[in-house]
Amino acid sequence: MDATQQLYAGEMGTVHSSGEAAVYLPESLELSEHRAIPQAISTTLETPADAVRFPADAAAARPHGERALLLAVLKERLPPFEFRHDDAAIESPASARLPVQVAAGGQTPLACYLAAHGLQDAAIADVVRLDESEVAKAVESVLDEAR
Repeated sequence: MDATQQLYAGEMGTVHSSGEAAVYLPESLELSEHRAIPQAISTTLETPADAVRFPADAAAARPHGERALLLAVLKERLPPFEFRHDDAAIESPASARLPVQVAAGGQTPLACYLAAHGLQDAAIADVVRLDESEVAKAVESVLDEAR
């Protein structure tokens, strides 16, 4: 495992990234960050409960660190919701399932949730009924705020 760096620290959790993966660690995590980060980043260990691991994925539109940042911001802004990797697939964006809390937040949270799953802006635009450029602006504005 390579070194990790903290990308984000918020009230609800933190994001840590390495070359292999990024991880969102909620504040409620029972493990200490010192123990949780190596376990969550590892490809051979089970990700701690409530942590969300974003592996490096060449098919994803954005790097794993950015996808984890998007989730962290959504967790800060929206009522509690569960993030499930199988809610949306790059290969079939039209069949995406969205948590009610995310959908109720409007088009920017929807776009960010789908971007966290690795979808391309064009595919997100088709799902949320925005122009591709509007999707890119919305997602980038959230990423800029997180950085």
